[in-house]
Amino acid sequence: MRILIADDEAPARGELRYILEALAPEATFYEATDGGEVLRLVEGEPVDVVFLDIRMPGPDGLEVAATLMEGPEPPLIVFATAYDEHALRAFELAALDYVVKPFDERRLAQTMERIRRALSERALLARRREALRQYLQEAAPAGGLTKLWGQRENENWVLVDYRDLLWAVAEAKRVYVKTTAGEKLLVHHTLKELEARLAPHGFVRVHKSYLVNLDHVAEVVPWFSGTYVIRMADEGRTQIPMSRRYAARLKKLTGWR
Repeated sequence: MRILIADDEAPARGELRYILEALAPEATFYEATDGGEVLRLVEGEPVDVVFLDIRMPGPDGLEVAATLMEGPEPPLIVFATAYDEHALRAFELAALDYVVKPFDERRLAQTMERIRRALSERALLARRREALRQYLQEAAPAGGLTKLWGQRENENWVLVDYRDLLWAVAEAKRVYVKTTAGEKLLVHHTLKELEARLAPHGFVRVHKSYLVNLDHVAEVVPWFSGTYVIRMADEGRTQIPMSRRYAARLKKLTGWR
């Protein structure tokens, strides 16, 4: 079992890890101090369970949970919080469990029992994941989330409005977005996941490696054998290839002849 403890306070991480190591001596433990670090760790080393503090620097616990839930095999989520009892009921319905600070060993023992049962009962695990997805959708602002987290080269995170995204590209097993400000940001989504998320906002797939914002397309230039080149409306008039397959889809979608 692989357990990630995410909390920006070292004493809280230490206390929780000390208790969990006694309850699950077979487990391998990881630690994260902010939301961005959680996402990087899970991308590089998939884990089974994340003990997730609600209030952390960068993406907070709910935002991190929402991102994790978009993955094909998301970990179990246990919220660690000091929220009042009414808020905890919502978390209990959505996540596998919650624990309250300061941590209680007997309560954590119950949590570990739930974790072991959920990991062994795949149907229960699937139901928990779906419940968490539903909760996070309901917890999002009215009208739906229209911003995307991106990571700069200095590892800082920024929240970018969909309208300020020019295109997304898959490169070397990673996905990046280009913004109207000229930044190239790493995102923790596959291109397929981004396509599902951004399609209702005017983004279309034009190539196996590219997703573009139609609001920022300057022109489409015929190329050869039914392929095209898309010129974007950025300062450099960036050219993006469009394959014959995706050109046919775009024509059908937009009525382009």
